[in-house]
This record gives sequence, structure tokens and C-alpha cells, in this order.
Amino acid sequence: MFGGETMVAQDTKLAKLEALLYAAGRPMSLTNIVTMLKLEDELEASRLVDKLSETYEAEPTALEIKRLPREKVVLQLKSDYTKPASKYSMKPLLTAGPLRTLSYIAYYQPVEQKEVAQARGSQAYRHLKQLERMGLIKREKHGRTKIVRTTQDFADNVGLSTDRTSMRRQLRSIFRRLELDQMEKK
Repeated sequence: MFGGETMVAQDTKLAKLEALLYAAGRPMSLTNIVTMLKLEDELEASRLVDKLSETYEAEPTALEIKRLPREKVVLQLKSDYTKPASKYSMKPLLTAGPLRTLSYIAYYQPVEQKEVAQARGSQAYRHLKQLERMGLIKREKHGRTKIVRTTQDFADNVGLSTDRTSMRRQLRSIFRRLELDQMEKK
């Protein structure tokens, strides 16, 4: 128990944390968790996260609590279950077009917006709006042009490094695996 708290109070906080992480569907900072659950501080939030993580580890479940850089936490599918679960997903988070645009940006960033449009076609502007609304990219004005790059949330959600060189290496590896999967299906 935390600081003389009853088991019922702790269980209620754990259930609220689980509901919050589930509903968010994206990484959340400990600071946001403190605010949303009206906790005392980040230490209490961290302890609750650890306890919830232990609960998930103790049960045979497809879900896990994962700690990310910058004091963020996410409730997500374990990697072993993402491919089977994708067969049952009603609607993908991103359709193929925006996903390809995002991949282009992630690989070539920082990249001028007009280069993205040249490479991906006129629909790229629509993709950029969608990706920006989702918090996966940011566009910054530099003189008369806009520079596009991925956000920290993108790196956290996809599990990639924020270091540009490391991210490119990781993306090349992912692209190679995808190509091999496609070749094996033919």
C-alpha cells in the first residue's frame, strides 16, 4: 500500500489509471497522469504505473504497460500480438497514402513541404494536415517555405529513436523486413 492508503483506494486509482491509458490510446506523461487523476505528484503516478505494469506482467495478456523516454507511459499490445490483431481492426489508424507520406518524412527529415508534395503528389497536403492533427509531424515556417519533421510523439508511438541517424537505420531495417514479407507472399 502507498502511505497508509487502503487497498480499495489503491485499486480504484489503478483502475482509473488503466482506464485513462486505455482511453488515451497514446503515450501519456506522468505529469498529465497526475493532473487527470488528481494525484499528489509524479512519484505517486510512477508507483501506480509500476503496480499496474506488474499486474499485466503477472497475467497472460496481450497488453502491456510500457515506459517511454521523457517520463511517458503507454498501454499497448505486446509486439507478438500486433500482426494477428491487425486482422481484426475495423479501421487502420492511417491508410496507405498518409502512412507512405509519414514514412517519407520520417526518413528524409527535416524536409521541405514542397519536396514532400513533389515526391508524394498533390494529396500530400491533405496527408500533412491529417498527420499534423494527429501530432505525428510538425511544420515550421522558415522564410517562404515550411520544414516538416516528425514529433517526439511519433517516435514514442512507433518505438523509434529520436536521433535522426538511429531513426533512419531503424526505418531501413523495418522497410527491409516489409519488403521480405511482401516477397514471401508472392
